[in-house]
Parts: sequence; structure tokens; C-alpha cells
Amino acid sequence: MDDINNNYPAAPDFASETPINLPANQPRAEYGSDLIAELIGELGHDYIFLTPGSSFRGVHDSLVNHTKNHKPKIILVAHEEIAVAMAHGYCKATGRPAMAFLHDLVGVQHASMAFYNAMADRMPVIVLGGSGPADPAHRRKTDWIHSANTQCDIVKNVTKWTDEPITLQACLDSIARAQRIATSGPCSPTYVSVDVVVQEAEIPDGVSMPDVKAARYQPAPPIAAPQGQVEAAVDVLTEANWPLIFGGRIGYDAKATPPLTALVETLGAAYQDGHDIICMPSNHPQNLNASFGRTKAEGEYKAMLLGKTDAIFCIDCLDISNNVGAYEGARGAGNAITAKAKKVIDLSLNDFAVQHWTHLGGPIQPVDVQLQADGLHGLGQVLDEVKRRAAGNPPWLKRAAERRAEISTMHDKLRTEQRDAMKAKWDQVPIYLPRMTAELHDAVKEKNWLLAARNYRAWYDGIWEFDGAGQFLSNSIGGGIGYGPGGIIGSALAGRDQGKFTVAIVGDGDFTMGPAAIWTAAHYKIPILIVLHNNTSFGNDEEHQISLAYKRGRPPENAWIGQRMVGPEPDYCTVARGYGAWAEEAVRDPKDLTGAFSRAVAAVEKGQVALVDVHTSLN
Repeated sequence: MDDINNNYPAAPDFASETPINLPANQPRAEYGSDLIAELIGELGHDYIFLTPGSSFRGVHDSLVNHTKNHKPKIILVAHEEIAVAMAHGYCKATGRPAMAFLHDLVGVQHASMAFYNAMADRMPVIVLGGSGPADPAHRRKTDWIHSANTQCDIVKNVTKWTDEPITLQACLDSIARAQRIATSGPCSPTYVSVDVVVQEAEIPDGVSMPDVKAARYQPAPPIAAPQGQVEAAVDVLTEANWPLIFGGRIGYDAKATPPLTALVETLGAAYQDGHDIICMPSNHPQNLNASFGRTKAEGEYKAMLLGKTDAIFCIDCLDISNNVGAYEGARGAGNAITAKAKKVIDLSLNDFAVQHWTHLGGPIQPVDVQLQADGLHGLGQVLDEVKRRAAGNPPWLKRAAERRAEISTMHDKLRTEQRDAMKAKWDQVPIYLPRMTAELHDAVKEKNWLLAARNYRAWYDGIWEFDGAGQFLSNSIGGGIGYGPGGIIGSALAGRDQGKFTVAIVGDGDFTMGPAAIWTAAHYKIPILIVLHNNTSFGNDEEHQISLAYKRGRPPENAWIGQRMVGPEPDYCTVARGYGAWAEEAVRDPKDLTGAFSRAVAAVEKGQVALVDVHTSLN
């Protein structure tokens, strides 16, 4: 590396990442990577999440010295899995596609779990990867180690589409096409390899930029359900004695709440959010969300509700078997569904997203009426048909009103029981998770908050008051631990630009797998309040060990071995401070929660990253 000036500062004082010593106007594109950098901006990307790698040094140079680190702006991330998770979180918070760039082969392998999470969540993450050189004559020693014949094979099973173009024109066209495919429903990640030589060579004659505003590069319009199927679904809903509605992935979009609320009210239906999503206001009198923190009471309530209903309408839910209780005990509601005592309507694009290698989404769904349509568009179709029929049917409207009154009474009773259950363990040490949630909500409820993640497994409904969709961004839908740190920072970046106060609750095990995400947030001044529910354990698996020990007649006292991170306990506050975040000492006494959260909120309002480590119980 003789060409590097020995006086080049290894760690310059950070003030701004605006490039220096460049001409006032953007220079004419000279290299293939210059056009790639321009195209990323024209596709609408404000940011690009990357972990540096020599296989895309050409594009990296162009992002800095050609497009001047502006649209897109580089977001430096310490690990490829975190980079793709950040793009994933940014997608959820904006409703727009996001882009990441990865080093070839080894970087792509690092990120494969994050691809899976984004695929499970159906997020339009476009990932570019440096590759090659495909021509062996251009390879250095390291290039041989990091090159592959078909690099896309690493992620083909966790993407919607991949490509390995070999010319600059093909590369530009593929990147534009990758975004179109990723953003057309059902959304999913796409991946394009970008050869080193294509990046670094001068632009050959005849190359033209794709017209990304043209129809051919725009996402397909939302898919509508056939009118006959809409009518069949409404037949079931209007003939039902006690309909129940589940809201699913439409919960990412704030536009979903008004039509969903109108449908629930017009039908006089009971409502529950699907798995780890929020679509309806918490205090709506027909909202019967019944989480008691995975207690026996919660299971009994769900069984009662499913036993009462005779028609279940699932709107963009990823796993209907889970919604209808087909996994619990003797198949829960599954037997009644099989006997046609209950009817299930599925409004989704699930069948268009079936994967050939994973069982994501469960078995064949127990569905009687299938509406294959975009969730929000199909919801509008069903609502229009329900309103049309309701207008001319006073007896039916009377029955819907009676159900609303009955469900409202159930709602009030349920919320009282949930609050009482929480208060029974209010002073518990280690700290009871619902108390932590309640105190945190009190600390931020007057803010324009965005909840990027939460402790779903110990969540009590009715504690954190949601106004509807778009306020909660769910956790790792693919179940991949390690999504949390990167995902919440990506969401917080969007939240910062939207003027929102981002808050997230993550587990200690999740945080341990990606704490370097904290540095990215501190470096780019992305304010966020991170609350660590720290039970010192891989708690879900410890619960499995306990239940299996009882089943086998073995001592449950040993369940902690191989599960608890103790002796020593990690000092997460020191870790967070080391990456530039605000943090005090771990909170162990529930009486200290209010003060700790108040000081953390003040730090976030100053633009800082704040971490509060709360020592919690397993349940």
C-alpha cells in the first residue's frame, strides 16, 4: 500500500461525513460504479447500509467522491447481519424499500439470517453484493478466497429474486428490476451481485441509465380479490352469529386503522390483533386482545373466544393456524373448523409467497373462503360490500349493535382482569416485565412515540395504549435472535427523520448478538431509548428445559445450565457507553424504574442513544 500517504489520519476527529476537496458540481460519471451510485439515488434511497468490503470498493468510492455521500448517504455498520437488519427496520418504519451493500461471499454468508427475517416479514430490502472478479485474470489472492461461481446460491432460498449480471448495462438494469420485484406484492428481499471489474472499469460506449420512472420499473398495482369471492366472504360474515376478526401485517400501515375499525364496528365483530402486530386502538370497546404474559389465563381466554365464534376473518395474517388455535392441545379450534362448525376467511397473498424449502407460515391453512388480494386493498373491498348490505337490513344492524354492546362489556372486564393480574406482581424482584412496560409507557406516552420492538412473550394488553396501526413495528417475524439491535436502529433512523421519539424493548440475548449497532446510532446521531429486559437467560429455551424436565420426571432446578449468562453477568451499560450511548447502572429495584426512565428520556430528547438495563424475571 505504498501509495497511501503516511500522514493520512488513521482516526480523524469526527465532525461531518461531507466529503472534502471535491468540485462544487457533480462531475460527469467516468466509471461503472459512478452510474451505480447515481442509480441508487434515482431509485429513491436516502441511505445505504453497508459494512465495508474490498469487493465493492468501486461503488464505495463513487458514493463518496461522485455522488458526495448524499442520496444515498452511507450508514456504516459493524456487521453485515446488522446492516441488513437495519435496512429491514427502516422498511417497516417508512413503508419504502431500503438498500444494503455487502462484501462478497463471506459478507453475504454473515447476512443470511437477516435475509430470512426480512423474507418472513415480507419486506422490500434490496441487497447488492460485491463479487468476483469473474475473470480469473483480474483476481488477487484474496479474490480467490472470496469468489464463487454462483454467489447468489447463498441467498436464493431467502430472497424473491437474484441476479449475477456480467456487464455494466446488465447490472444497472438488474438493480432497477430488483427494486421493482422486491416492492411488488407480496414483497420480499432481492439480491444482485455487482462484479468488481464492472464497478471499476470505465463506462463503455452505449450504456444508458434505466428510466426508473417508467412503468416497467414501478411496482405492480395492488392485487384485488375477485368480486365473487368478496361476496362469498361477506356471506359468511353477515350470516355469522358471532364473527371474530384478526388483523395482521396491515398493522405496519397507519392507513389500515380507519377501514378496519369501520368493518369491526359495522359487523359488530370481536377483534384481536394477530401475532406480534397492532392494528386497532387498544381502548376500542371491541378490541379483545388478551395477552396476560403467556399465563394459563391467557390460554383459557383464547380458547373461550375461539369456542364462541362461528366465523373467523384473518386479514393479512401470516399463519392462520396459529390464529385459530390449530396448534394448541387437541388442535384447539381446528376440530370445529374441520367439522364445518366454524368458517375461516383468509384475505392475504400467502399462497403467492410459499417457499419451497421452509415451513414458514405453517401447514396448509384451514380456510373456507380464500381472498387472494393485497391486505389493505382487499379490506376496502370487503368493507364496501358489508356497508352495501348493511344499509338495507335493519334487523341485521340491530343484531350487530347487540353484539357490540356484549363485546364492549367483555372488553371492560378483560382490561380490569389484566390490570389486576399485573398489580398482583407489581413489586416483584426481579422486576416484573409488565410493570417495566407500564412505567416505560408512562415515561413516553406524551411523546410522538414509535415502538420499534417489545417483549411480546410477557406483554399485557391494555398497559401500553396504542392508537392503531403504524405505531408498533413488531419483532423478528422469522424468529431469528439478533435482529433486534440492528432492526430497531434502522427504524429509529426513519423515526428521527419523521420527528418521532423511538423506543424499543429488547431482550439481553438478542442484544448480545449485535451490540455494535449502538455505535451506528451514536455516530449518526440517531436518538432512541433502548430498554433491555435482562433476565440473564435465553429465557424461551430455559422454559423449554423446565417443561421437558417435568415431563421426563427430572429436576427442573437444572434448567438454567447452558441458559444463564452469569458468573460474570455481562455489564451491558458499560458496553453501551463504550459505543457512545448514554447509560447509568442496571435497574434492579422496581422503585427505581421511574427515575431511570425519566433521565433516559431526557437524554434521548437531547439527541442521544440511551440504554436502560432492567433486571427482570423470567415471566
